[in-house]
Amino acid sequence: MELEGKVAIVTGGGRGAGEGIARVLAREGARVAVVDVNPENARQVARSIDPGGTRAIAIHADISRKADTEAMAAQTLQAFGTIDILVNNAGIEGPPVLVQDLAEEQWDRVMGVNAKGVLLCCQAVLPTMIARKRGKIVNIDSIAGIRMTFFGSIDYTASKHAVTGLTQHLAWELADHRINVNAVCPGGIMTPMMEENTEPEMRDAIAQRVIPLGRFCNTEEIGEAVSFLASERADMITGQLLAVDGGVLTGYGEDLRAVLRKRMEEARVLGH
Repeated sequence: MELEGKVAIVTGGGRGAGEGIARVLAREGARVAVVDVNPENARQVARSIDPGGTRAIAIHADISRKADTEAMAAQTLQAFGTIDILVNNAGIEGPPVLVQDLAEEQWDRVMGVNAKGVLLCCQAVLPTMIARKRGKIVNIDSIAGIRMTFFGSIDYTASKHAVTGLTQHLAWELADHRINVNAVCPGGIMTPMMEENTEPEMRDAIAQRVIPLGRFCNTEEIGEAVSFLASERADMITGQLLAVDGGVLTGYGEDLRAVLRKRMEEARVLGH
Protein backbone atom coordinates (compact mmCIF):
# COMPACT_ATOMS: atom_id res chain seq x y z
CA MET A 1 0.00 0.00 0.00
CA GLU A 2 2.26 2.74 -1.31
CA LEU A 3 0.00 5.64 -0.26
CA GLU A 4 -0.31 4.61 3.39
CA GLY A 5 -0.51 7.70 5.61
CA LYS A 6 -1.35 10.06 2.74
CA VAL A 7 -4.48 12.20 2.50
CA ALA A 8 -6.12 12.68 -0.89
CA ILE A 9 -8.90 14.89 -2.20
CA VAL A 10 -10.75 13.56 -5.25
CA THR A 11 -13.16 15.99 -6.89
CA GLY A 12 -16.07 14.55 -8.82
CA GLY A 13 -15.57 11.48 -6.67
CA GLY A 14 -19.25 10.59 -6.44
CA ARG A 15 -19.40 8.52 -9.61
CA GLY A 16 -17.60 7.55 -12.79
CA ALA A 17 -13.85 8.05 -13.04
CA GLY A 18 -13.75 9.91 -9.72
CA GLU A 19 -15.26 6.97 -7.90
CA GLY A 20 -12.78 4.61 -9.49
CA ILE A 21 -9.88 6.91 -8.56
CA ALA A 22 -11.08 7.24 -4.96
CA ARG A 23 -11.34 3.47 -4.61
CA VAL A 24 -7.85 2.84 -5.95
CA LEU A 25 -6.26 5.50 -3.74
CA ALA A 26 -8.06 4.09 -0.70
CA ARG A 27 -6.94 0.58 -1.62
CA GLU A 28 -3.37 1.88 -1.70
CA GLY A 29 -3.75 3.18 1.86
CA ALA A 30 -4.73 6.83 1.42
CA ARG A 31 -7.43 8.51 3.46
CA VAL A 32 -9.79 10.06 0.93
CA ALA A 33 -12.08 13.09 0.82
CA VAL A 34 -14.72 12.29 -1.78
CA VAL A 35 -15.90 15.63 -3.17
CA ASP A 36 -18.94 15.98 -5.38
CA VAL A 37 -21.63 18.48 -6.33
CA ASN A 38 -24.12 15.68 -5.58
CA PRO A 39 -23.85 15.12 -1.81
CA GLU A 40 -25.65 11.79 -1.81
CA ASN A 41 -23.31 10.34 -4.45
CA ALA A 42 -20.32 11.47 -2.39
CA ARG A 43 -21.78 9.93 0.77
CA GLN A 44 -22.47 6.60 -0.93
CA VAL A 45 -18.93 6.31 -2.26
CA ALA A 46 -17.34 7.37 1.03
CA ARG A 47 -19.48 4.90 3.00
CA SER A 48 -18.66 2.09 0.59
CA ILE A 49 -14.93 2.77 1.03
CA ASP A 50 -15.13 3.04 4.82
CA PRO A 51 -18.46 2.75 6.64
CA GLY A 52 -16.80 4.03 9.82
CA GLY A 53 -15.84 7.35 8.26
CA THR A 54 -12.28 7.32 9.56
CA ARG A 55 -10.60 6.73 6.19
CA ALA A 56 -13.10 8.33 3.81
CA ILE A 57 -15.35 11.37 4.14
CA ALA A 58 -17.87 13.00 1.83
CA ILE A 59 -17.74 16.70 1.01
CA HIS A 60 -20.37 18.62 -0.94
CA ALA A 61 -18.85 21.28 -3.20
CA ASP A 62 -19.37 23.06 -6.50
CA ILE A 63 -15.77 23.50 -7.57
CA SER A 64 -16.62 26.45 -9.80
CA ARG A 65 -17.20 28.47 -6.59
CA LYS A 66 -14.20 29.69 -4.62
CA ALA A 67 -16.02 29.55 -1.29
CA ASP A 68 -16.84 25.88 -1.89
CA THR A 69 -13.26 24.92 -2.72
CA GLU A 70 -11.95 26.75 0.35
CA ALA A 71 -14.51 24.92 2.50
CA MET A 72 -13.45 21.64 0.83
CA ALA A 73 -9.85 22.15 1.90
CA ALA A 74 -10.86 23.24 5.41
CA GLN A 75 -13.09 20.19 5.94
CA THR A 76 -10.35 17.86 4.74
CA LEU A 77 -7.84 19.45 7.11
CA GLN A 78 -10.30 19.23 9.99
CA ALA A 79 -10.94 15.55 9.35
CA PHE A 80 -7.44 14.33 8.44
CA GLY A 81 -4.99 17.05 9.49
CA THR A 82 -3.24 17.53 6.17
CA ILE A 83 -3.54 17.32 2.38
CA ASP A 84 -0.94 15.37 0.40
CA ILE A 85 -2.73 14.68 -2.88
CA LEU A 86 -5.25 16.62 -4.95
CA VAL A 87 -6.95 14.89 -7.86
CA ASN A 88 -8.80 17.39 -10.03
CA ASN A 89 -11.22 14.98 -11.63
CA ALA A 90 -14.55 16.87 -11.64
CA GLY A 91 -15.62 17.81 -15.14
CA ILE A 92 -18.70 18.33 -17.24
CA GLU A 93 -19.64 18.25 -20.90
CA GLY A 94 -22.50 20.12 -22.53
CA PRO A 95 -24.66 18.82 -25.37
CA PRO A 96 -22.60 18.29 -28.55
CA VAL A 97 -23.19 21.20 -30.91
CA LEU A 98 -21.50 22.78 -33.90
CA VAL A 99 -19.49 25.88 -33.07
CA GLN A 100 -22.02 28.22 -34.67
CA ASP A 101 -24.73 26.83 -32.39
CA LEU A 102 -22.79 26.94 -29.12
CA ALA A 103 -24.59 29.01 -26.47
CA GLU A 104 -22.59 31.43 -24.37
CA GLU A 105 -24.08 29.88 -21.23
CA GLN A 106 -22.80 26.41 -22.17
CA TRP A 107 -19.31 27.77 -22.84
CA ASP A 108 -19.24 29.59 -19.49
CA ARG A 109 -20.48 26.59 -17.50
CA VAL A 110 -18.07 24.08 -19.06
CA MET A 111 -15.10 26.40 -18.71
CA GLY A 112 -16.19 27.32 -15.18
CA VAL A 113 -16.02 23.73 -13.97
CA ASN A 114 -13.36 22.18 -16.18
CA ALA A 115 -10.82 25.02 -16.17
CA LYS A 116 -11.66 27.52 -13.43
CA GLY A 117 -12.53 24.67 -11.06
CA VAL A 118 -9.06 23.17 -11.42
CA LEU A 119 -7.47 26.53 -10.61
CA LEU A 120 -9.69 27.14 -7.57
CA CYS A 121 -9.06 23.67 -6.13
CA CYS A 122 -5.31 24.13 -6.54
CA GLN A 123 -5.46 27.52 -4.86
CA ALA A 124 -7.39 25.97 -1.95
CA VAL A 125 -4.83 23.26 -1.18
CA LEU A 126 -1.60 25.07 -2.02
CA PRO A 127 -1.14 26.84 1.35
CA THR A 128 -0.94 23.44 3.04
CA MET A 129 1.30 21.87 0.41
CA ILE A 130 3.64 24.87 0.22
CA ALA A 131 3.98 25.02 3.99
CA ARG A 132 4.94 21.34 4.09
CA LYS A 133 7.18 21.55 1.00
CA ARG A 134 5.56 18.59 -0.69
CA GLY A 135 2.43 17.56 -2.55
CA LYS A 136 1.08 15.76 -5.58
CA ILE A 137 -1.52 17.30 -7.89
CA VAL A 138 -2.98 15.11 -10.62
CA ASN A 139 -5.35 16.73 -13.10
CA ILE A 140 -7.72 14.55 -15.07
CA ASP A 141 -7.29 16.02 -18.51
CA SER A 142 -8.23 14.26 -21.75
CA ILE A 143 -6.82 13.49 -25.16
CA ALA A 144 -9.09 16.45 -26.00
CA GLY A 145 -6.43 18.50 -24.21
CA ILE A 146 -3.87 17.27 -26.73
CA ARG A 147 -6.00 17.05 -29.87
CA MET A 148 -9.80 17.30 -29.66
CA THR A 149 -12.88 15.50 -28.38
CA PHE A 150 -14.60 12.83 -30.44
CA PHE A 151 -17.81 13.16 -28.46
CA GLY A 152 -18.50 16.76 -27.55
CA SER A 153 -17.94 20.20 -28.96
CA ILE A 154 -15.45 23.02 -28.95
CA ASP A 155 -16.17 24.14 -25.37
CA TYR A 156 -14.98 20.78 -24.01
CA THR A 157 -11.88 20.74 -26.22
CA ALA A 158 -10.96 24.28 -25.16
CA SER A 159 -11.52 23.53 -21.48
CA LYS A 160 -9.22 20.51 -21.61
CA HIS A 161 -6.52 22.45 -23.45
CA ALA A 162 -6.79 24.87 -20.52
CA VAL A 163 -6.15 21.97 -18.12
CA THR A 164 -3.05 21.06 -20.13
CA GLY A 165 -1.77 24.62 -19.79
CA LEU A 166 -2.59 24.77 -16.09
CA THR A 167 -0.76 21.50 -15.51
CA GLN A 168 2.43 22.58 -17.22
CA HIS A 169 2.48 26.09 -15.78
CA LEU A 170 1.77 24.92 -12.24
CA ALA A 171 4.46 22.24 -12.51
CA TRP A 172 7.01 24.92 -13.38
CA GLU A 173 5.82 27.42 -10.78
CA LEU A 174 5.56 24.94 -7.90
CA ALA A 175 8.68 22.88 -8.50
CA ASP A 176 10.75 24.70 -5.91
CA HIS A 177 8.10 23.80 -3.33
CA ARG A 178 8.56 20.11 -4.24
CA ILE A 179 4.99 19.91 -5.52
CA ASN A 180 4.56 17.65 -8.53
CA VAL A 181 1.80 18.49 -11.01
CA ASN A 182 0.88 16.06 -13.77
CA ALA A 183 -2.16 15.12 -15.82
CA VAL A 184 -3.80 11.89 -16.88
CA CYS A 185 -5.36 12.10 -20.34
CA PRO A 186 -8.02 9.44 -20.90
CA GLY A 187 -9.15 8.71 -24.42
CA GLY A 188 -12.55 7.40 -23.44
CA ILE A 189 -13.85 5.99 -20.17
CA MET A 190 -16.99 3.97 -19.70
CA THR A 191 -18.70 6.24 -17.19
CA PRO A 192 -22.31 7.31 -16.59
CA MET A 193 -21.52 10.62 -18.36
CA MET A 194 -20.24 8.72 -21.40
CA GLU A 195 -23.39 6.60 -21.48
CA GLU A 196 -25.66 9.63 -21.07
CA ASN A 197 -24.01 11.70 -23.81
CA THR A 198 -23.35 9.11 -26.52
CA GLU A 199 -25.21 6.38 -28.35
CA PRO A 200 -24.07 2.72 -28.07
CA GLU A 201 -23.63 2.46 -31.83
CA MET A 202 -21.32 5.48 -31.88
CA ARG A 203 -19.27 4.17 -28.94
CA ASP A 204 -18.86 0.79 -30.62
CA ALA A 205 -17.85 2.39 -33.90
CA ILE A 206 -15.20 4.54 -32.26
CA ALA A 207 -13.86 1.69 -30.12
CA GLN A 208 -13.42 -0.55 -33.14
CA ARG A 209 -12.31 2.04 -35.68
CA VAL A 210 -10.24 4.50 -33.65
CA ILE A 211 -8.87 2.78 -30.52
CA PRO A 212 -6.09 0.33 -31.44
CA LEU A 213 -6.69 -1.75 -28.31
CA GLY A 214 -10.36 -1.99 -29.28
CA ARG A 215 -12.11 -0.79 -26.13
CA PHE A 216 -12.62 2.13 -23.76
CA CYS A 217 -10.82 2.02 -20.44
CA ASN A 218 -12.60 1.47 -17.15
CA THR A 219 -12.59 3.84 -14.21
CA GLU A 220 -10.13 1.92 -12.06
CA GLU A 221 -7.58 1.91 -14.88
CA ILE A 222 -7.59 5.70 -14.61
CA GLY A 223 -7.20 5.27 -10.85
CA GLU A 224 -4.09 3.14 -11.35
CA ALA A 225 -2.44 5.89 -13.42
CA VAL A 226 -3.36 8.49 -10.80
CA SER A 227 -2.05 6.29 -7.99
CA PHE A 228 1.32 6.00 -9.72
CA LEU A 229 1.64 9.77 -10.26
CA ALA A 230 0.63 10.38 -6.63
CA SER A 231 3.24 7.96 -5.29
CA GLU A 232 6.92 8.36 -4.47
CA ARG A 233 7.72 6.38 -7.62
CA ALA A 234 6.81 9.53 -9.57
CA ASP A 235 8.85 11.99 -7.52
CA MET A 236 10.90 13.05 -10.56
CA ILE A 237 7.91 13.36 -12.88
CA THR A 238 6.24 16.75 -13.20
CA GLY A 239 4.54 18.75 -15.93
CA GLN A 240 3.74 15.60 -17.90
CA LEU A 241 0.65 14.33 -19.70
CA LEU A 242 0.05 10.59 -19.34
CA ALA A 243 -2.33 9.32 -22.02
CA VAL A 244 -4.47 6.36 -20.98
CA ASP A 245 -6.18 6.00 -24.34
CA GLY A 246 -5.71 2.52 -25.75
CA GLY A 247 -3.40 3.92 -28.40
CA VAL A 248 -5.68 6.60 -29.90
CA LEU A 249 -2.88 9.16 -30.05
CA THR A 250 -0.79 6.90 -32.24
CA GLY A 251 -2.90 8.46 -34.98
CA TYR A 252 -3.91 5.40 -36.94
CA GLY A 253 -7.65 5.78 -36.43
CA GLU A 254 -10.16 6.85 -39.05
CA ASP A 255 -11.28 10.40 -39.78
CA LEU A 256 -14.71 10.60 -38.15
CA ARG A 257 -15.44 14.25 -38.87
CA ALA A 258 -18.32 13.44 -41.21
CA VAL A 259 -19.89 11.11 -38.64
CA LEU A 260 -19.58 13.63 -35.82
CA ARG A 261 -20.81 16.57 -37.88
CA LYS A 262 -23.85 14.58 -38.97
CA ARG A 263 -24.61 13.69 -35.36
CA MET A 264 -24.46 17.33 -34.27
CA GLU A 265 -26.58 18.50 -37.18
CA GLU A 266 -29.22 15.89 -36.43
CA ALA A 267 -29.28 17.00 -32.79
CA ARG A 268 -29.86 20.59 -33.92
CA VAL A 269 -32.77 19.58 -36.13
CA LEU A 270 -34.34 17.66 -33.25
CA GLY A 271 -33.86 20.64 -30.95
CA HIS A 272 -31.48 18.89 -28.52
